[in-house]
Amino acid sequence: MNRPELLAPRDLAALASALSRATPDSRLIAGGTDLMPRLRTSGVRPDLLIDLSGLRELAFIRRECGLVRIGAMTTFAQMQRDAMLAIDANCLSSAAAHVGSAQIRNAATIGGNVANASPCADAMPALLVLGAEVGVLNRTGKVQRRALRDLLAEAGKTTLAADEAIVDFSFVPLSADHRSAFGKVGARSSVAVAELNAAMIVKLDGTRRTITQARIAFGSIAPTAFVDDRVAAALSDKPVNDATIESFSQACSNMVSRSIPDRSSLPYKRHAIRGLAYDLWSAIQGAPDP
Repeated sequence: MNRPELLAPRDLAALASALSRATPDSRLIAGGTDLMPRLRTSGVRPDLLIDLSGLRELAFIRRECGLVRIGAMTTFAQMQRDAMLAIDANCLSSAAAHVGSAQIRNAATIGGNVANASPCADAMPALLVLGAEVGVLNRTGKVQRRALRDLLAEAGKTTLAADEAIVDFSFVPLSADHRSAFGKVGARSSVAVAELNAAMIVKLDGTRRTITQARIAFGSIAPTAFVDDRVAAALSDKPVNDATIESFSQACSNMVSRSIPDRSSLPYKRHAIRGLAYDLWSAIQGAPDP
């Protein structure tokens, strides 16, 4: 069996040139933590592999023009350690810390996590709840910006064309009035693939006793991660008290019933997500001030 051709671009111009040769059977590889297992199990043999590991210019986290920008080749270990990200987007920093083992976080990249489009990808709910935009490079060398939600097609698939590659993510940093958190339920205490995950952002009033706005996204329920406005409504314009968390927890359980009414996992996930709701609430209360 023929081995795939390998290209290893060192800058964006070389990447664009490599993309001009890509076909639907070609694959991009970054950390390889998602792609390699998928290739082994699927039996797919790419005609071309584009190795992104030499694109050092895409490994960064910085503030730019009022936005937080994260390069697609930034690893989860880098994100977990970044002090600015822990303040500007604590939910994403926390999601990074929940990805696999230390070895996986050292290799896995945020671009690969999103491009793989797994329903249980930990970065996805956090990026969605932050309203992230994605920079996408095409074969002409032009970078277009798209809302992340528009990139998600179905489990394991994005709307990216064969000759396109993710190069960065951007979003507005959270203000001092915001709190954010990420939570996850897995079958094991460590290195667990999420059976449920979620990210939440709330905005508090001046007294910090009332939630004026809320936004929440879920993963590992539908074919793609998604933002749920009905669950967020259980928090918006509500006081920070026990009655609100109980209403929020019930709204999460109702969301599971709407999303997977015929799934055998429904009873378990209805119960588990209530616990996850309380975990998010606790994390919000302990989140650092942006």
